[in-house]
This record gives sequence, C-alpha cells and structure tokens, in this order.
Amino acid sequence: MLKYPALLLLLSWSAAAQDRYTLFQWERLQDDERIAVIARYIDTLATIATTERSQITAHHFTQCIMRSRLTPTELANYVREYVRARPELHGSSIQHAMDSYLDVLCGPPAN
Repeated sequence: MLKYPALLLLLSWSAAAQDRYTLFQWERLQDDERIAVIARYIDTLATIATTERSQITAHHFTQCIMRSRLTPTELANYVREYVRARPELHGSSIQHAMDSYLDVLCGPPAN
C-alpha cells in the first residue's frame, strides 16, 4: 500500500500541486507544499499513463518507490539535493527533475 494517498487527502486543498512548477517555483514553496507536489506526482504516475509503455514505466517507478520505503518528505529532500547538484536541471520543471531522479534511483524499466 502506498504511503502517499493519506498525505494527499490531507493536502488535497492544494490544486496548484497539479500545476507544472519550475524548479525555482518549487524551491520557493513551503515545505508542506513542496512535499505535496512530490506526493501528488508519485500518486498520479499510474493514472496519467496513457500508453502501454508509459504504464510500464509508471508501474516500475511506483514499485521502486514503494520498495525504497522513502517517505514523501525524504523523497522531496532527496530530489532537492539531486537538482542542486545538477545545474543542467535548474531551468526545468519539477516533473522533469523527478523523472531524472527516478531514472537514477530506480534504473530503467525492463523492456
């Protein structure tokens, strides 16, 4: 069972969490809002996957996150440190940064 749905229910008031934040905007959010953006991203991975390939990828990343036992707070902190060390990501969105981080954390999905 995912740890994220309970947190998302508590933070569901934040419709802005569904918006595409730049890393600069995401960094400037309050801690709880930053965590909510990450939690919502993880929670919606499978629901936004429309093709078979994107569903496989979403399942791979979701399972990886569950196995890692990272809390949303830990994940947000790790993503923050990850992007700070990678200037090439600084002009991108948090979604792009999360994709990059998950590629490193989880490795590529099996073909």
